[in-house]
Amino acid sequence: MSRQTGNLQRCSAWLGSRVARAALLGGALTLIVGVAQAESGSLLTSPALLESLVEAALPSSKGAVLADVGYPTFMSPHAAPIASRDGRVYVVNTPADTVDVIDASRRSIIARISVGIDPVGLAVRPDGSELWVANHVSDSVSVIDLEPTSATFLQVVATVQEFARIGTKRASSVDKDNGKRASRSRARKLRKGRQGTIFDEPVGIAFASDEKAYVSLSSESAIAVISVRTRKVIRRLAITAQDPRALVVRGNRLYVIPFESNNRTQISGCAGPLDGDLCTFDAIEHVVRNNNVLSTGIDVDIVKHPRVPDRDLYVFDTGSDQLVDVVDTVGTLLYGLTVDSAGRVYVAQTDARNDVNGRAGTLAHGLAELQNRAFLNQITRVDCGGGSCDAPEFIDLEPLPPVDPDPGMALATPFAIQISDDDSILVVSAASSDRLFTVDATTGTVLGRVEVGAVPRGIALESTLSGGPSRAWVLNAVSNTVSVVDVSDPADPRVSKTIRLQDPTHPVVKRGRMAFHDAGASTTGTFSCESCHPDGHTDQLLWVLDTPTCSVSGCTQIPPRTTMPARGLRDTAPYHWDGIPGDPFGGRNTANINGGDPPNCTLDQPESCTRFLVDAGLASTMCKVDDCQGGELSNAQRADLAKFLLSVPYPPAQRRSYDNRMSKTAAEGFEIFHIDGVPGRGAIAVCGACHRMPFLVSTNTPGTGMEAPTWRGAYDRWLILPQGRANIVDLISQSELNAGFSAQRRWGVTGTGVEPVWNMVLEGSTGFSGSFARQVTLNRDTAKKRLSRKLLKALEMSASEGGIVLESDGVFIDAARPATLQFVEGRYVDKETGLDSFTRADLVDLAAAGLFVGTFTGRLGARVDLDHPQPGLWTGGAMQVQSGPATFPTLADGETTLTLSGRHVRSGAHVIVDGRRVPGSVRCLNGTLPSCVGETLLVELGSRPAKAGLHFLQVQNPDGLFSNDFIFHTR
Repeated sequence: MSRQTGNLQRCSAWLGSRVARAALLGGALTLIVGVAQAESGSLLTSPALLESLVEAALPSSKGAVLADVGYPTFMSPHAAPIASRDGRVYVVNTPADTVDVIDASRRSIIARISVGIDPVGLAVRPDGSELWVANHVSDSVSVIDLEPTSATFLQVVATVQEFARIGTKRASSVDKDNGKRASRSRARKLRKGRQGTIFDEPVGIAFASDEKAYVSLSSESAIAVISVRTRKVIRRLAITAQDPRALVVRGNRLYVIPFESNNRTQISGCAGPLDGDLCTFDAIEHVVRNNNVLSTGIDVDIVKHPRVPDRDLYVFDTGSDQLVDVVDTVGTLLYGLTVDSAGRVYVAQTDARNDVNGRAGTLAHGLAELQNRAFLNQITRVDCGGGSCDAPEFIDLEPLPPVDPDPGMALATPFAIQISDDDSILVVSAASSDRLFTVDATTGTVLGRVEVGAVPRGIALESTLSGGPSRAWVLNAVSNTVSVVDVSDPADPRVSKTIRLQDPTHPVVKRGRMAFHDAGASTTGTFSCESCHPDGHTDQLLWVLDTPTCSVSGCTQIPPRTTMPARGLRDTAPYHWDGIPGDPFGGRNTANINGGDPPNCTLDQPESCTRFLVDAGLASTMCKVDDCQGGELSNAQRADLAKFLLSVPYPPAQRRSYDNRMSKTAAEGFEIFHIDGVPGRGAIAVCGACHRMPFLVSTNTPGTGMEAPTWRGAYDRWLILPQGRANIVDLISQSELNAGFSAQRRWGVTGTGVEPVWNMVLEGSTGFSGSFARQVTLNRDTAKKRLSRKLLKALEMSASEGGIVLESDGVFIDAARPATLQFVEGRYVDKETGLDSFTRADLVDLAAAGLFVGTFTGRLGARVDLDHPQPGLWTGGAMQVQSGPATFPTLADGETTLTLSGRHVRSGAHVIVDGRRVPGSVRCLNGTLPSCVGETLLVELGSRPAKAGLHFLQVQNPDGLFSNDFIFHTR
């Protein structure tokens, strides 16, 4: 052993023996770095000298004030969120951003591991050495060390993610060779320009081996293939369907199901002759030449068209990653899957019945024909044990209409599904019925059922030595509990214990979300609000509900309508295409186009507007026509549900750069959308004339009584327009049908799919800094990497501006001491003591020396819940009377004050210009924040932007959310 190495080890031992002297550790950091250099002979330091020097180098963070962290309810999806291995159970605690570890014998939590924002799925590496966790909002995978003898046991040791330059042609496109990527080109793109994630919304994880993993990227419609050794994406597998989530590896096959698989429904337009069946109106006339959203003078039905793609189950070879088979007509919304030892695939799904009452134009169908059975709750079985997969077989979990299940016997929303080791018994969760149930895998007979917690979405199934089912660990995602269920007798499953996970969710939001998921809201108990608005989003289907017939000549039917998102409802009232439910303004709507109806709720009590929406839905869509007494759910449940609907946010902008600046292309998109108009689109060129700021909606749209719903989240909606008129298969090219369901291509037919406008959608603020949720792990391999440096710099800048709360969780290895740190005033302060502090250079050098591993995450401040809504900025005047292109303010030479309209802006709000916080203040023209008279704000900038031209203004409430991006100009 060299003298230098010996000194290094003795110094490390000295630190380990002084753990209790927490204040010394921070001051010693820079000295440890010197010791770590000893092997090169650059510095020789003895433990005695180190101790004497430490006393003179104590940190200056005494009394640091740490920020509290907030947890919005993003309603992220789940796929395999719980796993059992080697006497421990690992479960995602999505609301708290942790993975909780349960000792299986004691049935109690023994550790909580901080990961990214909204963990939703996990998998144990085959050799048991690592746990991989998909963080849906952080766009990352956390790698957790499971080796009990390791210094980093139960710590995150690496983060899998991927970034590329944004504002250019999308860097994540899949090439002709099934997703192989040009790493040198990608690296060049990474070095300059705005950087955004291209690893968006991971959900499911499966391992092909100890060397290769698969991760479903739901919003990317792709499966990332990852090298376990390098933690890098090595290729992507294209999924030509919407929203892949659940995936399983069994044998040498990878099985993938896309969630929003559709069911071949569309409206009955075509480019050929009318036949009164699949084609009841001329799509060229009524879509291409005249897009008549009110269906005057024609019949519009919902039909199942055989040419609409319905790709439901993808099978890949895990050796070559080549596609082996694709199976269609498995179901409509596909939640979970399992595969037995013989290659039989079982899918938990709900099959939409939106075509059952779809003949609204030709046969005057309405809700009665639907019979309060919007979905069939089923398990689909597909035998893929041969060279190819057989046709699907269906296991009905309830009697088929018109026969309804007995009260309390419905099994709504089959979600998680597992099979026993002997292939005999399926154990399944009914997420909207709060039940676990067992099924004979051969006969499809439901054997037994038991009530668990609210919204069970994950099952870890243990089998006996003979292969029969033994015990199920069930994650109840909304009650945030784990039920331990004895399933040794499949006919009589029993809950033996309920383990509660820590849950920071606002209590009203939690109760309201339970009501949103509760199938008891429907008369038959077979579907919930969540069924049509999964995860607060949309099922991307057309329905004939209780929509009014328009009040002009030629309107003769109940019009089919596309499902609208439940995300981001606050301040977008009224909430329906037809402008009726939850209208605090009154005026025209579809049922009274030339007149004016009175308001039916109160603007200063927004929950009264969502309560109107709740009551109307429960008394119509959710209610059996011949057995309806105003709908189910108690008054308290309805009140909580109304408030919950005001709290559901849009997820962070998909491609906003981690430095929070928009690309030049996105800025150009704002100009096109709001000012200049789409080239060649004539009078309707300025989309922002209807999709107005702050939230890209308008109420009382002139001339039609229709509403213009939000453009936020357009990248995740393939079915567009009130009746999906742009989605008629005769109007879509075969190449596009083959390629999948590109939202950008569909919006392109309206002229708004052009690259700049699309980048506006991808990068425009939904209330969060681009640094929010971003992560970087420092370890021996990554500490000196360029990307690590750039990410940390961006995160620290955002934290210094109050845009995020930057925290690090890890371990000081030789000292065997947890490192839970928060970035405060330029240093990382120990959250436990509030005393020790470290610089970035300290931590980077420690990590490079193998003495520290830590994961840094951009989190939110505490004021981001139901009681602290997102601020909104728009041009002058009342929000509800905006009409036509907006006129944005311009600052002339010497001017620094902007006058505009605003809502939910609190005292002390920060001012952000072009993504960076600047000196400035916000006040009311009249009144006091947050209740300005006439909602008129004065924003005083400390100085004008140096560059003339287009700029973007945001305000951020202290410890709270950001506003939308508001345009202003300087001369």
